[in-house]
Amino acid sequence: MRMKKILAIALACVCAAGLTACGGAGDGQAASGSGSVSSVSGEAAESESAAGGELTQIDVVLDWYPNAIHTFLYYAQENGYFEDEGLDVNLISPAESIDAITFVASGRAQIGLTYPVEIVQAVESDMPVKALASVCAGQLDCLCSLASNTDITADMATLKGKTVGYAGTSLAEATIRTITRNAGLEDSDYELLNVGYDLVTSLTTGSVDLVVGTFINDEVITMQNAGYELNIFYEQDYGFPELYGLVMAVNDDSYSASPEVYEGFLRACEKGFEDMKSDEDAALELIMSKMNSDDNPLDEDQQRQSYEILMDKMETEEEPFLTMSDEKWQDIIDWMKESGLAVAEIKASDVIVQNNE
Repeated sequence: MRMKKILAIALACVCAAGLTACGGAGDGQAASGSGSVSSVSGEAAESESAAGGELTQIDVVLDWYPNAIHTFLYYAQENGYFEDEGLDVNLISPAESIDAITFVASGRAQIGLTYPVEIVQAVESDMPVKALASVCAGQLDCLCSLASNTDITADMATLKGKTVGYAGTSLAEATIRTITRNAGLEDSDYELLNVGYDLVTSLTTGSVDLVVGTFINDEVITMQNAGYELNIFYEQDYGFPELYGLVMAVNDDSYSASPEVYEGFLRACEKGFEDMKSDEDAALELIMSKMNSDDNPLDEDQQRQSYEILMDKMETEEEPFLTMSDEKWQDIIDWMKESGLAVAEIKASDVIVQNNE
């Protein structure tokens, strides 16, 4: 339950400190529109664009530094789709991985990009946070081993006596425990080694036999481009529910006060995603011109590969972009209960502000 406690403590610290901005990470990363701006608050978040020509400010905390998955947001910003909806949108890189949840919960940001497990744990901790929409319908993380390590096969029972590297998070631990237990292994049958976020180094140097929590649009590409041949295993093949790769978190009170502001934001995002899909070369040009910087250096070839992977993941035939389903969320919640990541009686309707299935 470590992450749930971290979320609760972090929210308390944010509120007590009375922060007035999303930290220094926004400097140079946030992009402001033109014209006067009225900020959205938790109690009164009304767009004044129709009446007085003002734009409503929306601060969006990203899940990480800008990369290919955020292209739809930059398109919406560049092509004026947000402004058409009466919005001035700031895109902010997080200083910490939990900023999306804590700043949305405390009202310091209106939208945060985060992961479904964090949404459920925030709701369980009585934070006023819910999921607004899906950014990536398909799961992006996976397990990897070096192809040269022939001891590891698709049968996870082959992990007996081996070492598994993970980032030290409760989610990663619960993931590998679910998979290996389904394969008939006891927890003591293999060593679970906390390697922090050195997943790539730990695997490529042979410090571990397998890593859990690598992203197919990031670390996997990095290793393959460096010449490493990999065996890639997907959690869903081992009795694991498919998680949304990325979702939007929103303050429930703020959304309830002015749903039209957020609906306008989503309409602009849909237009941005259509642009993102329409021309790969143009999308890559936007990524490299608007997201690449000295603080956030991007490799164009890697971003192209990431883009191509994301096009099959951000929406599927069953789940168009931004949509979510009660059934999928309930599968996630049920697995979290079984794994000890959540204990409260939470339903899908408790974590979704709207079912746009």
